This record gives sequence, C-alpha cells and structure tokens, in this order.
Amino acid sequence: MAAVVIKELCIGCGVCSQMCPMQAISVRVKTAHVDTGRCNDCEECVFACPNGAITL
Repeated sequence: MAAVVIKELCIGCGVCSQMCPMQAISVRVKTAHVDTGRCNDCEECVFACPNGAITL
C-alpha cells in the first residue's frame, strides 16, 4: 500500500520529497503528491513530515 497525503495537514514544504529514496513524491500547488507506482512503503516520508500529513 502506497503512502497517502492528508491534504488538510500538508503545507507543501517538500521535506517528504527530499527524503523519498524512490523519488515517488512531488510537490505541486503547495501539496505533496505520491506516485503510487514508485512508492515502496519504506515510510521515510511518514517519519520526515513535520505535520504528520503522510500515512500508509
């Protein structure tokens, strides 16, 4: 199961995309978006997000 962004909590800071080893996260229009085909469920983004806006 791929990471899911809780849009109400995401501030678009980009920390998650910087930490993603699979380059599966991009920030567009101040919100993170996950490419579910690239996500490998490593949880790096979950731990990196300062707002708790990403979950699996």
